[in-house]
Amino acid sequence: MEFIVFDLEWNQPEGADEEVRHAIPFEIIEIGAVKLDKELNLIGKFSQMIRPQVYKEINWRIRKMLNLQPGELEKGRPFTEVAEEFLTWCGSDPVFCTWGGQDLTELQRNLAYFDMPPLAEKPFEYVDVQKLYARKMGEKRQFSLESAVDEMGIEKDVAFHRAFSDAYYTGMILKALPEDIRRTSAAYDLYRLPGSREEEIYLRSEDSYTFYSQGYDDRNDIINDARITTIWCPRCGGPSTKGRFSGDMSFATGGRSLKRRIKWFGHMGRTMHAAGICPEHGPVISALKIRTAGNGKYFAEKTTSCASREEYDKLTEQKQKSDAK
Repeated sequence: MEFIVFDLEWNQPEGADEEVRHAIPFEIIEIGAVKLDKELNLIGKFSQMIRPQVYKEINWRIRKMLNLQPGELEKGRPFTEVAEEFLTWCGSDPVFCTWGGQDLTELQRNLAYFDMPPLAEKPFEYVDVQKLYARKMGEKRQFSLESAVDEMGIEKDVAFHRAFSDAYYTGMILKALPEDIRRTSAAYDLYRLPGSREEEIYLRSEDSYTFYSQGYDDRNDIINDARITTIWCPRCGGPSTKGRFSGDMSFATGGRSLKRRIKWFGHMGRTMHAAGICPEHGPVISALKIRTAGNGKYFAEKTTSCASREEYDKLTEQKQKSDAK
């Protein structure tokens, strides 16, 4: 097993055909990566420019940010050649690592647009270094790569905002993170959704669980699916002691479903909330997001956590304000 820490730079279209923009919102123009062994030691480097084939006029903001030199992109190679070389370089069992999840999404969109084989046929685990760093900082907000480098005291010996340099710094941050942070819950790439209920994803920690559903053609079908809208206590009705369980939402453990004291409220385009009270473990709050996958289908991302009484009371107030509108 080897860690592939990669970063992409891409061009944004201006005035392109709507159908093309939908299929490929961003065209990749550079791939940079570092390869780390299981001890997170640097064992390989990858850096290639890509000659744009779809959006040939480079957005001026992109050109300025990347400090592209005249003729630099014209010397690049076609995406299909570079992508094939990159994926071969990654090896047969890579663990992808990125700063945020968008790079994996855009890589797969570009692969699909150019009729190349997909990275995977179903969801797969990866390491979101940005989320791990946020967990280290005890916050849920997004941090810039450069601010994380500064905070961790990593020497800035390579210029930012090029694919290789950003991949390099992401790898440095990953190695510098405390081991207990690195071992926390995995991230899942959901460009391709679970194909059935048996493939749905359940991730459990001590006092919370997160569920990712299969795809739905209509977002209303998600709201009407009792498997999704039912709230389970994470502590006495959790997925399994192993951290991941595929199967029926009852978790096959005699888990306790809760009566919803606070019924689902919120906008389907944002985050919906509901809550219940476990007789043994107290308040439980659930947050549901309905997202859109790369194939256009809708899926549910639901996180349920044990909560304090203060958090429960605050959600009650939010529900009352929502009902009053």
